[in-house]
Amino acid sequence: MSSEEMLYAKGAKIWVTHAEQVWESATLEESYRKGASFLKICTESGTLKEFKLKPDGSNLPPLRNPAILVGQNDLTTLSYLHEPGVLYNLRVRFCERQIIYTYCGIILVAINPYAEMPLYGPSIIRAYRGQSMGDLEPHIFALAEEAYTKLERENCNLSIIVSGESGAGKTVSAKYAMRYFAAVGGSESETQVERKVLASSPIMEAFGNAKTTRNDNSSRFGKFTKLLFKNQMGVMYLQGATVHTYLLEKSRVVYQAQGERNYHIFYQLCAARAKYPELLLDHQDKFQFLNMGGAPDIERVSDADQFNETAQAMTVLGFSFQQIAEIVKILAGILHLGNIEVTKKYTEGGDDEDTDSCQISHNDIHLQITGDLLRVKTEDLRRWLVMRKIESVNEHVLIPNSVEAGQAARDALAKHIYAKLFQYIGGVLNKSLNNGSKQCSFIGVLDIYGFETFEVNSFEQFCINYANEKLQQQFNQHVFKLEQEEYLKEGITWTMIDFYDNQPCIDLIESRLGVLDLLDEECRMPKGSDESWAGKLIGKCSKFPHFEKPRFGTTSFFIKHFSDTVEYDVNGFLEKNRDTVSKELTSVLALSDMSLVKQVMALEDIDTLGVDANTTSPLGGRVVISAGRKQVVPSKQHKKTVGAQFQESLTSLITTLHATTPHYVRCIKPNDEKIAFKWETAKIIQQLRACGVLETVRISAAGFPSRWLYPDFYMRYQLLAHRSKIDKNDLKQSCRNIVYKWIEDEDKSRFGNTQIFFRAGQVAFLEQVRANLRKKYITIVQSVVRRFIHRRRYLKLQMVISGIQRYSRGFMARERVQNMREVRAALILSKYAKGWLCRRRYLRLRHSIAGIQTYARGMLARRKFYALRDHYRAVQIQRFVRGVLARRAYHHKRRNIIICQAAVRRFLARRKFKRMKAEAKTISHMENKYMGLENKIISMQQRIDELNRDNSNLKHKTSEISVLKMKLEMKKNLEGEFKNVKAACMDKDMLIAALNKQLEAERDEKMQLLEENGHSQEEWQSQKQTYCLENEELRKQVDQMIEMAKNVEATQHDQNVRILAEIDNNELNEAYQRAIKDKEVIENENYQLKEDLSRLQQNGVYSLRGRSASNASSQNEEDVGYGSAKNTLDINRTSDLQSKSYDTSADCTSLVVKLRSILEAEKSKHKVLQQQYIKLASRNKPTEDSFRVSELEVENDKLRSEHEQLRTSIKHGVEINELNAQHAALQEEVRRRRDECIQLKAVLLQQNQTLRSFEPESMHLRGNDANELLEAFQSQKLVNRQLEDELKAITEEHNSKLVEMTQEIERLHNEQDELQKVIFESIDASEDANVETLKQNDRFLRRELQKAVAQFLLVQEELKLANAKLQAYRQNGGQLEHKLEEEMSRSKGSGSGSADQKRLSNDLGANVTKQKSQNPQGLMKFHSIDLDKILQRLLSTMTPRTVVGLLPGFPAYLIFMCIRYTDLTNADDDVRELLSKFVIQIKKMHRTPHPIENRVIWLVNSITLLNLLKQYGDVEEYVKLNTEKQNQQQLKNFNLFEYRRVILDLIVNLYQALIMQIQGLLDSKIVPAILKNDEIQRGRQPHGMRGRTTSIGAGSSPEHGGGPAWKQLIGQLEHFYKQFQHFGLDNCYAEQIFHQLLYFVCAVALNCLMLRGDICMWETGMVIRYNIGCIEDWVRSKKMSNDVLTALSPLNQVSQLLQSRKSEQDVQTICDLCTSLSTAQVLKVMKSYKLDDYENKITNVFLEKLTKELNARQTQKGNSDEFTMDQKFIQPFKVIFRYSDIKLEDIELPSHLNLDEFLEKI
Repeated sequence: MSSEEMLYAKGAKIWVTHAEQVWESATLEESYRKGASFLKICTESGTLKEFKLKPDGSNLPPLRNPAILVGQNDLTTLSYLHEPGVLYNLRVRFCERQIIYTYCGIILVAINPYAEMPLYGPSIIRAYRGQSMGDLEPHIFALAEEAYTKLERENCNLSIIVSGESGAGKTVSAKYAMRYFAAVGGSESETQVERKVLASSPIMEAFGNAKTTRNDNSSRFGKFTKLLFKNQMGVMYLQGATVHTYLLEKSRVVYQAQGERNYHIFYQLCAARAKYPELLLDHQDKFQFLNMGGAPDIERVSDADQFNETAQAMTVLGFSFQQIAEIVKILAGILHLGNIEVTKKYTEGGDDEDTDSCQISHNDIHLQITGDLLRVKTEDLRRWLVMRKIESVNEHVLIPNSVEAGQAARDALAKHIYAKLFQYIGGVLNKSLNNGSKQCSFIGVLDIYGFETFEVNSFEQFCINYANEKLQQQFNQHVFKLEQEEYLKEGITWTMIDFYDNQPCIDLIESRLGVLDLLDEECRMPKGSDESWAGKLIGKCSKFPHFEKPRFGTTSFFIKHFSDTVEYDVNGFLEKNRDTVSKELTSVLALSDMSLVKQVMALEDIDTLGVDANTTSPLGGRVVISAGRKQVVPSKQHKKTVGAQFQESLTSLITTLHATTPHYVRCIKPNDEKIAFKWETAKIIQQLRACGVLETVRISAAGFPSRWLYPDFYMRYQLLAHRSKIDKNDLKQSCRNIVYKWIEDEDKSRFGNTQIFFRAGQVAFLEQVRANLRKKYITIVQSVVRRFIHRRRYLKLQMVISGIQRYSRGFMARERVQNMREVRAALILSKYAKGWLCRRRYLRLRHSIAGIQTYARGMLARRKFYALRDHYRAVQIQRFVRGVLARRAYHHKRRNIIICQAAVRRFLARRKFKRMKAEAKTISHMENKYMGLENKIISMQQRIDELNRDNSNLKHKTSEISVLKMKLEMKKNLEGEFKNVKAACMDKDMLIAALNKQLEAERDEKMQLLEENGHSQEEWQSQKQTYCLENEELRKQVDQMIEMAKNVEATQHDQNVRILAEIDNNELNEAYQRAIKDKEVIENENYQLKEDLSRLQQNGVYSLRGRSASNASSQNEEDVGYGSAKNTLDINRTSDLQSKSYDTSADCTSLVVKLRSILEAEKSKHKVLQQQYIKLASRNKPTEDSFRVSELEVENDKLRSEHEQLRTSIKHGVEINELNAQHAALQEEVRRRRDECIQLKAVLLQQNQTLRSFEPESMHLRGNDANELLEAFQSQKLVNRQLEDELKAITEEHNSKLVEMTQEIERLHNEQDELQKVIFESIDASEDANVETLKQNDRFLRRELQKAVAQFLLVQEELKLANAKLQAYRQNGGQLEHKLEEEMSRSKGSGSGSADQKRLSNDLGANVTKQKSQNPQGLMKFHSIDLDKILQRLLSTMTPRTVVGLLPGFPAYLIFMCIRYTDLTNADDDVRELLSKFVIQIKKMHRTPHPIENRVIWLVNSITLLNLLKQYGDVEEYVKLNTEKQNQQQLKNFNLFEYRRVILDLIVNLYQALIMQIQGLLDSKIVPAILKNDEIQRGRQPHGMRGRTTSIGAGSSPEHGGGPAWKQLIGQLEHFYKQFQHFGLDNCYAEQIFHQLLYFVCAVALNCLMLRGDICMWETGMVIRYNIGCIEDWVRSKKMSNDVLTALSPLNQVSQLLQSRKSEQDVQTICDLCTSLSTAQVLKVMKSYKLDDYENKITNVFLEKLTKELNARQTQKGNSDEFTMDQKFIQPFKVIFRYSDIKLEDIELPSHLNLDEFLEKI
C-alpha cells in the first residue's frame, strides 16, 4: 500500500473548494486507489459529491492536518502546508480560542479582533520579559522581546515592520511594540523619555490619521520610528527616538469620499472651540473641508477628550503654549480658507458671465478671518487666489483664474499649508525625542500602509502598492536567507529553493521609461495631461509582462502586483505628482507676521532617514530660515516631483531595513463591518496572499517545514519501532531507525545536528501510522481487558448463582416446615376463635333484641302522644275559624245598613238645601244678613290701629333680633368651647388620675427600693463583719505561721523552698534577706550570751533588760509598718525570758556548761551562715516583704470593691450610707497609718539604742576603724532623720486630704437630705395640685437631680484622684520602708562586736559596694557623639554567625535601653537623634543590595523594638501583662507615638524588600517546579513541532538541576524557613512571608500556563496537582496555619479544571469548582485546552453556557477581563504585638560586640 493510499483511506479528512467559503472540509466515503477517476466525498453540510481526479492523481485534494496539529502557534509547524490548512488553523485560533496572534515562521500574524483584549497590561509585559520567542503564546510583546534581547546580546540595529491594509490594526500594533520597548528600556513606571515616546503616538494619530470606510483610525501616511538605545553597563536603556514620515495623503485635507472624515485634528479642534473663541470656529458641519463625507462622528470616541489628550501630549513633548496656540490658528485658518467662496465674474455693466475669470467678495468673512489668523495681507491673498502669474524670459504676465482654477488654487494652498505643518510637527517631535546624546543602536518600528485596492485607485494607491512591492521583495529575500541559514546550521544537504521574485514588477515602476519615469517626463511637458501620459504608458510599457492595457479607453492601466492585479485611473496623476502651488501664494504666507507661519513655509523637503542624527538641525534638518537675504526658490524644472521624492525615501528606507535585522508583523482585517471576532474567509485569504504569509508558507513547504528535536520525536514516535531498534543512549540513531522503517524515500527527511527535518506531509503520515498502531494496540488491550472483565463477571455470576440456589433450597425447606407449624397452629386458633365468635354473636343478638324492644315501645308511646296532640290542635283551629267567620258576617251586615242610612240622609239634605236656597233670594233675608255690618267695620278699624301699633313694636324688635342672633352665635361658640374645655378637663382629670397612680407606683417603688437598700445594707454590714473576722483569723494564722517559721528551722527551710518555687525571680533576694536576719539574730544572741556568761561568773545574776530593744528591732524587722499585733509578741517574749532567767539562778554551773556548748554550736552555725552570706551577698537584689505586699494587694482590692459598691449604691439611691461607710473606712485607714508611723518611730528608736549599745563594746577596735564606724553611724542617723521627715510630711499631706474629703462628704450628705425632703414634700403636695403645678415640680426636680448627679460625678472624680494619690503614697511609703531596711541592715553589718568584727565589716562593706554596682536598672548610658559609631558597629558586627548566639532581637533591646537612658535624663534631642539615625541606617541597608540574612535580622530587630516601645509606653492595652518592675521601667518623659509609626513603616519596607529579593531567587525555579516536573516521565516536553526552543524545563531534569525541580524549590523554601527560625522571627510573621511567597509561586506558574496554550492539557493538570501536593506537605510538616495554603487555591483549581470533564452537563460543576478563578481565566484555559486523541471536542454551546454561568457569578464580586495574576502584588504586612518577659536589668553587653567603650550599663 502506497503512502497516498494510506493517507487517502476511508474516513480521511480533506479540503475541497467552495464558492463562498473558499475552502470546505469533507470526508472520504471510499478509500483511494491508484488510477481512480473520482473520489466519493461527504462535505460538512452533509452533501455527497464526486471529486474528479486525473489519472496520475496529481490533483488529489489537500488533506487536513491531524488534530494534534490544529491550533498550532506557528503555521509553519503544520504538516500539510497549504492554503486551507493555514486558513483553518487561523480560524480555530481566532474564532474558537479568541487568540489574535499566530506565528508564521518569522512573521507575527495579528488579526484585528475589533474588541478590547486584556493582553497588554503591565503583568503581561513582565510575563514576556526574558522569555524566548516560542516559550509563551504568540504576542507582539514576544516579537518585541526577541528584538530587544538581540539588541542587548549583539548590540546591532533591528527593525519591526508592521504592515497590513487599512483597518487591520497596524497603528495599534506599532504602538504596543513601542510601549513594550519603553517599559523594558526604562522601567515599568514611565520616565520622561518613555513618556515622550508614548506621547508621540496621539499627536501623529491626530494629525496623520483619519476615518475611512474600512477603519475609524486609518493611518494616511507612513511612519518609521527609531527608538534609540544606549548601552549602560551591559543594559540597553531607551535614550530617545526619531520619527520619519512618508507620503502624507494631502488630498484628504480638501476632499473626502462618502462615509469618510478629514484628519482627526480638525474635528477635535471644532469640538474644543469653546477654549479658543478667538478662532471663530463653528460646528464641523459648517466647514466645507469637513462635511463632504457625511460621517463627522466616530462611535464611542469623544473628539473633545481626544483634543485634550493631544494637547497634553504636545505639552509633554516640549511644545510651548505659544506654539500650540499658533498651530491651532493655522489649523483654523485652513478650515476658514476652505469656506472662501470663489464665484463667477460678470462683465462690467452687463450680465454676461466671464468664463475665464473669477472673483472673491471683498466682504467675504472667511477671507478676513483667514487673513487675521494667519496674519497675512487679505488683499494679497484674495488677489493671488483669483490671478496667477506666468513667467517668460523677460516679463511676467498676469492671467485671471477661472472658477475651477481659483478653487484649485485655494485647495492647493490648504494642502500645502497642512503638509508643511505636518512636516514641522514631525521636526519638533524629533527635537524633543532625540536629546542629542550618542546612541549605541536603535530599533526601528515601521508602520506603513498595506496593499490597497479600491474601486477607483489613484496616485496614492499606486505609491502605496509600489512601497509594498519593495517591502515584499526585501521580505522574500530575508525569509529565503533565514531558511538557507537554518539548513547550513544543521548541516544538512539542500537544494536551492525557488521563490517568487517581484523584481520585474519593480522594474516596470522604477526603471528607465517605466511608470515613474514617464510620469515625471510628462509632468515636465508644458501641456502634459493625464490622457497623453496614459497613451505613452500603453506605448512604452506594453513590453513588461506585469503591465496590462485596458480593453476599452485609455484613461486607465493595469499592473500585476504580487498580491493582485490593480487598475489605476490616470485622472489626477500629473497634478498629484507635480503638487504645485502658486509661488505668489507661498510668498504671501512667507511674509506673514506670525513667526510659526514663516518657519513652516521655509521648511525644505529633505529625506531625514539617510541623514545622521548628529548632523541634523534641531528640527531634523528640515527648518531652513534665512532672515538676512532672500531665499532662493528652485525653479519648476529642477523641483523634484512627489513620485521622485517618494522613490528616494523608499530607497533610503529599504537600505535602512537591509542594514538591520527585520521582524515582521502582518495585520489582518477579518471583516469590513468591524464586528468582533467575525470571520470572512474570502477577505482574509486575499490579505494572506497580499501580505506574504502564504508566500512564507510556500517557501517553507518547498524545503523541510516540519522540524522535530530528537528527544521530542523519540518521546512521541518511539512506539513505531521495535524495542530492538531503540537505544535510549543514542536517540539520534533510534530516530533514524523509526524514520527509515516507515519513510523509505530519503529525500523526504533530513537528519540535522539537533533536529529532524521532514518534507510537507510526512509528519501527518507518521501521525496516521501512529494513530493506526495505537488503534491496533488499543484494540488488543481492549480485547484482553474485555475478556478479563467478562470472565470475572462470569465467575462472579456463577458463584452468585450457586449461593442463591443454596440459600433458596434452605429457604424453601424452612418455608415448608414453617407452613406445617402454621397449619397446626391455625387449627388450634380456629377452635378457640369459633367459640369466641359464637359467644360474641349471641351476646350481640341479645343486646340488639333488647334494644329493638326498647325503641319500639318508645315509638308506640310517641305515636299515641302525637295523635292526641293533633286532635287537640284541630279542635282549637275549628274554634278560631268559626269565630272568624261569625265576625266577618257581622261586619258585612253592619256595612250594608250604614250604606242604606247614608243614602237616606243624603236625600233629605238635598231637599233641605234647595229650600234654603230659595229663601236666600228674598229682601228680608238680605236685611238680616247685613244687620250689624257697621259695628263690625268699626271694630275692624280699631283692630287695624292695634295691629299698626303692634307692627311698629315688631319692627323695633326685628332690629334687635340681628343683635340677638349674633349673641346667640357667640353663645353657641362659647358653648362649643365650653364643651371642648370640659372634654379637655376630663382628659386632664384622667391624666391627673394616671399621674397620681404613677406617683403612687413610684412612691411604692421608692419605698421598696429603700427597704431593699436597707436589707442590702444590713447584708453588707454582716458580710463586712464576716470579712473582718476572716481577716483577723487570717492575720492570726499568719502570725502563727511566722512564729512557727522563726522557731522551727526545718519548717523554715521547706517554706524557703516553696517560696523559691513560687517566686522565681525573687528567690535569691529573699534568701539573702533571711540570711542577714538570721545572722543578726544569732550575733545578737551570741553577744548577749557572752555578756550573761560574764555576769554569771562575776555576780551570778542574769539581766536581760538591754535585750528587749535589740530583739524588737531584729525579730520584728520583717513586720515594719504592720506590727500592731506582732510587736506584742516581742514584749511577752522578753518577760518570759526574764522569768526563765530567774528560775535558772539555782544551778549556775550546769548552766555555764550548757551555755559553752551552745556557744560552740552557735559559732559553727555562725561560720556556716557567714559562708552562705558571702555567697548570697554578691547576688543580692532589693525587694519588699512578701507578706506586706500581699496585704497591700488585699487592701487595694478592698478599696476597689468599696469604690464599685459606692458607685452602685449611688445609682440605687442609697449613696449616703455608702459614703458614711467609705468615710469610716478612710478614717480607719488614717488611724492605721498613724499607728504605722508610730511603729516606725519605735523601730528607729530601738535602732538608735542598739547603735548606742555598741559604742562601749567596740573599744577594742582600732582607732581608725572606730572613727570610721562613728562617722558611718552619724551619717546613718542623718539619713534616718531625713526618712522620718519625709514620712511625716507624706502622712500629714494624706491626713489633710482625708479631712478635705470628709468635709466634702458631709456637705454632700446635707444636700442629699435637703433634696430628699424636697422630693417627699413635693410628692405629698402633688395630690392637691393641678397639672401645671405637677409639671413645674417635675421640671424642678429633674433640674435639681441633674445638678446633684453632676456634683456627684465631680466628687467621684476627686475620689478617684484621692485613691490614686493614696496608692502613690503607699508606694512611696513602701520605698521608704525599703530604704529604712537597707540602712538598718548596713548599720547592723557595720556594728558587730566579735573578734572577727573587723574582717567581717570589711567584707560586708565590699559586698555592699558590689551590690550597688550590681543593681542594674535596665539602662545603657551613652554619649550622643558616639551614636554613629554605635549603630555602625551594630550593623557591621551583627553577622548571622554572631546573631545566632545572642538573644533574639538583642540590638533592639540595646537600643531601647539607650532610649530609657535618654528618658531618664529627659534628653529630647538625644532620643530623636538616636531613633532618626537608627531608621536612616536601616533604610540604607534595605535600599542597597544585602544578603537575605541581614534583612531578616533587622526585620526581627525592628519588630522587637516596636514591641518594646509599645510595652513600655503609656497605652493600657499593651501594659496589661507587665510585671510591677516593668511598669516602673516605663517611659516617663517621652511619648514616641510618631516614631512607632515611622518604625512600623520601616518594618513594612523591610518586609517588601525581603519579599522582592526572595521572589527574585525563586522566580527561575517556579515554572520548572510546578509545570514541568513530571515524576512519571521526566524530561518529556510538550509537542514542540518547530525549532523554537522552550525555556520551560531547561533546568527541570536531574541532570541540570541536581534533582527534581520541585525538590529544589522546596529546598529553597526550607532554607528560608530555617533562617527565620535561627534569627528569631515569630511564626506569625514567617507565615505571612510564606503566604506571600506561595502567592508569587501561584502567580508566576498560572501566568505562564495562561500564556502557553500548548501545555493546557490533562497531563499538565496531573503534574501541577502532584507538585503542589509536595509543597502542601512541606507546609503542613512545618505546622503552619492552613491560611498559608490559600494562596495556592487558584493553581489547585486550574489543575482540577484541566482534569475535569468538559461537557454541557458539567457547566455548573466547573463553576462551583473554580471559585478562586475569574471568568477570563476559566475561559482562557478552556479555549486553550489541547485535546488528546480520544477526548471529546469542546463545543461552542458548552463555552456559551459556561460563559453565561461565570458572568452571572462574577456580577456579585465584579468582573475583570484580566486573565493573569499580578506578580508584583505584595500582601499587606500585619505587625502583631508580642509581650516580652525578658527583664531589661538581666541583659548584659557581650564583649565581642566591641561596644564597651561606648555603652555602660547603669
